Amino acid sequence: MAESQAVTAGGSSKPNDVVVTVQTQGGGREGEKETQELQLSTMKENQQYTCWNSEAHTSSQVNLQTGMLAVKLALNRLHHKLAAEGFSQVYEEQLDECVVAVTRHCPSSHQSVVAVLRRAIKNPETHYYTNDVPPMLIPGRIKEVVVEARTIVNRTNSNKKDDNMSALPNCTIDIKEHIQLNDSKLVKKADMVSKHNSVLQEVAFEKFTPGSIIIFRVTLEPRSHEKLGALRSHLIQFSPQYQTGSLADNSTPSILTKPLMIIMSKLTLADMNVLLYHCDAEEREYGRGCYNIPSWLPLNYGGLQGLMSVLAEIRPKNDLGHPLCDNLRQGDWMMDYVSNRLLAKEGALGKVGHWFQAMFGYLKHIPRYLVPCYFDSIIQGAYNTALEVVFKRMSSFVQNGSSLVKQLALGSVQMYGVDHSWAMPTISPHLKDVQSSFNEVTKEEQCFVSLAAGLPHFCAGVFRCWGRDTFISLRGLLLLTGRYLEARNIILAFGGTLHHGLIPNLLGSGTNVRYNCRDSVWWWLQCIQEYCTLVPDGVSILKCPVKRMYPNISEQKPYGAVEQPLYDVIQEVMQRHMHGIQFRETNAGPQLDSNRTDEGFNVEAAVDQTTGFISGGNRFNCGTWMEKMGESERAHNKGIPATPRDGSAVEIVGLCKSTVRWIVKLHNNGHFPYAAVNICRGGQTYSESYAKWDLKIQENFEKKFYIPHDPKDYEGKQPELVHKRGIYKDSFGSSSPWCDYQLRTNFPIAMVVAPELFTVEKAWEALGIAERKLLGPLGMKTLDPDDKVNCGIYDSYLDNDNFNQAKGFNYHQGPEWLWPVGYFLRAKLYFAKEMGKETYVQTVNLVKNVLSRYAIHLERSPWKGLPQLTNENGQHCQFSCESQAISMASILEVLYDL
Repeated sequence: MAESQAVTAGGSSKPNDVVVTVQTQGGGREGEKETQELQLSTMKENQQYTCWNSEAHTSSQVNLQTGMLAVKLALNRLHHKLAAEGFSQVYEEQLDECVVAVTRHCPSSHQSVVAVLRRAIKNPETHYYTNDVPPMLIPGRIKEVVVEARTIVNRTNSNKKDDNMSALPNCTIDIKEHIQLNDSKLVKKADMVSKHNSVLQEVAFEKFTPGSIIIFRVTLEPRSHEKLGALRSHLIQFSPQYQTGSLADNSTPSILTKPLMIIMSKLTLADMNVLLYHCDAEEREYGRGCYNIPSWLPLNYGGLQGLMSVLAEIRPKNDLGHPLCDNLRQGDWMMDYVSNRLLAKEGALGKVGHWFQAMFGYLKHIPRYLVPCYFDSIIQGAYNTALEVVFKRMSSFVQNGSSLVKQLALGSVQMYGVDHSWAMPTISPHLKDVQSSFNEVTKEEQCFVSLAAGLPHFCAGVFRCWGRDTFISLRGLLLLTGRYLEARNIILAFGGTLHHGLIPNLLGSGTNVRYNCRDSVWWWLQCIQEYCTLVPDGVSILKCPVKRMYPNISEQKPYGAVEQPLYDVIQEVMQRHMHGIQFRETNAGPQLDSNRTDEGFNVEAAVDQTTGFISGGNRFNCGTWMEKMGESERAHNKGIPATPRDGSAVEIVGLCKSTVRWIVKLHNNGHFPYAAVNICRGGQTYSESYAKWDLKIQENFEKKFYIPHDPKDYEGKQPELVHKRGIYKDSFGSSSPWCDYQLRTNFPIAMVVAPELFTVEKAWEALGIAERKLLGPLGMKTLDPDDKVNCGIYDSYLDNDNFNQAKGFNYHQGPEWLWPVGYFLRAKLYFAKEMGKETYVQTVNLVKNVLSRYAIHLERSPWKGLPQLTNENGQHCQFSCESQAISMASILEVLYDL
């Protein structure tokens, strides 16, 4: 039939027939319509119906006091009464295929109304229904039967059926209102039983035929009434709505005599990491794991956020049939998990555990159908209190910030915590405000936070703490949030690990330390600079003592035997690079890295004396953040770096320029005692000032990195490799020259940390090209989509014959990483301001538009974090961390710049 129809009722030759004229699209020529007459034959009506009589006394007459009308009227009156009196908590339970129970509870009076109905889902004339109806446990005591109604089918006096339509069976309704339980015809017996610390009535039904309903008015038994009233009194601290129905508690546990805010105010932010977060791998470090909801999924976090993410999905839909709610009704396991994981801790966390235990003590004595609602009230109240305490501990930037600022700042609590499976390198005991704890033999030991690089994959054991990720994240997650002490301690701890002029890429539980990256130390130096700038009297960190693990290259002395001021350690970094770094990783071989070739264990880095650039690496290793090493024997990419980026990587050059410029300023202001570094060459020692080094980088950067529009203006080698103009190269001097010319996400990093290297107009054009080519819905493409090896779908499990994709070889060859977006947006804001007011206003609108996507993602994410990466066009990547420290930090930095 056509999408549009014209339907009209026509005349009929038969008194009980109807002719319907229908216009339809014809099946012949286009546009032709057909007219059809459909004759619908109706039954010859011989059925006898009851008549209306307001004073009806026989079954052949009806009014509002008889039959189905009387039942509907009674239910409507009841609905109105329940709504007016605040019976707002609703719970539905399916007792069997046909029997449903609906409970409505009034939180102020603690009364409930329970309706039990048996539906006739099949024709009672043709289907045999048994009299077996499952008994029902009703919490509390039944005070009366509000309504009971039973449908009675008269099988012997049914009317004669017409050939065309079957008449309904002859039914009558037996209804009673406001009767005592003993007078009910539908209840066989109702015995008092005890279950789950509660008193219940077990109701057994009889004559509960299909089409029957019974509604009970129930009051809580005195002990449950008392416990619920006391629970509501303790919930008033979270919302005044619990004032109604609250009762004074004559036996309040001592832990509940103080508001939760006071108890939680004793928690450190490291304690909040345990209270709110800890994913499964972190929980297993303590021998537990996250709570696993039967017939569903484990929670993402052992802390309150794990529950809050699920409850946030349940609450708007009132989805009391959710497996989490069912688990709460069935037993106390979830409540015990919440309190016991905190009771196992010492100090303030243990007290919060006692608070939960006391609150759940009330919860365990109220009717089970109410448990999910009040469990949610307890968890939500505690969670909001914890967040209030967290934000009070943070900077004014966070306290006065938007909801997005606050959500991102929580990444600081989410990622930074104490990992008891291994210890961060300790710092000098001569420092003040070093947090300590007591181990199992009550021996005092240092205890401070380390960074989980990402959840859930990089948060525990040897893969928890990465030097690069720590210092890319430190400004956003620690300095901008006001956690200056933790930032200082991490900077000094990593300073103690300095070896060969580098800090570790992977700290590896202290036993598998890897000094195999060229960029981590420059991010560390950038963070020291940011600390000096952002923290009041920040330059004082330069004089802080650093416990050295390797005070010289050839000898490892007892840790702590040598201490140096931080400025000496900084000078050593600069001196080592100027002299040239060349070594082989300790324990090199397959036992250290089974995917790396022998040459890949050789680490090199030095200053190019011609340009001033940091240069290093080789084609067999990958020393920057794009560090994917091939793993597939089938595709023949095993041991081959996907992105070696050897030579001078653009972001390292920018970070080095930033550091050298800063040291010049420090020295001029009397905060840094060294004005130069020494070069040993041919048995002679030469001195090169930081000012000269700074100038050398400045003069050479755009000459070597910028690709001009006019080929005549380009001085670089192999100009035939140029495939995009008006951009900045990704590297200079790579062993694979093609890689130098690739458009990637790295040059905006140099723009942020060393904007003086860039001509404003050239920088603005290059950023525009990056925006058009690389910017995705959430992340930035790690490689130009026009590049022949670009592949935007990352699958680390896929092992095929594709060299450029097998075993996730394309990790940084197209997938869209989030953290570079932060640097791209910050670079846009900086240079837009240089371009003029109109351009800046337009750029701010762009930035806000991009930031709104993160607000939406955070709101929807059960992990409450920003992912490490997405596949092309923002598609979810199952191999990505769901919450990544560098992603959260870099976007928070954008908001700070705004």
